[in-house]
Amino acid sequence: MLREAMLALRVTDMEYAPDILRLLKAGKRDLEIAGVQIEGVIDVTITEDPETGAITAADNSTITDDLVLTAMITYCGARGEYASAEERVKLDASYDLQRRQLANATGYTDFLEPEPGPEQTDGTEETTTGTEEPELDFWDDPGPGEAGT
Repeated sequence: MLREAMLALRVTDMEYAPDILRLLKAGKRDLEIAGVQIEGVIDVTITEDPETGAITAADNSTITDDLVLTAMITYCGARGEYASAEERVKLDASYDLQRRQLANATGYTDFLEPEPGPEQTDGTEETTTGTEEPELDFWDDPGPGEAGT
């Protein structure tokens, strides 16, 4: 995931890996706050060789949904310093749209489906609203002034 984000942001220097990783985690959390259920985790270990200063990353992340990954990478582009100010404004608008679409999409949220009420059935019975009046036979209906006699 980190490699894909760096490629998308056109960043080749591993010096920026910790910042991009932080932005990926923030993007994931921002999507979760919006109600998006994300399958998988971000599991990246960044190490620096004390002798050479070389930075390496071991990526065992398990997030595989392309829509979620794209939104997270767009978040990085909008919040990081990897694009011009004008491009960041466009990326921010793009991320906002992606976040709203994911938050409203079936299969990406855990919003509960409404439970069937008295006006709904599972399709095997006649649907009723519970407000119907019982049918009365004309002759059973007491007229005005005849109730209770």
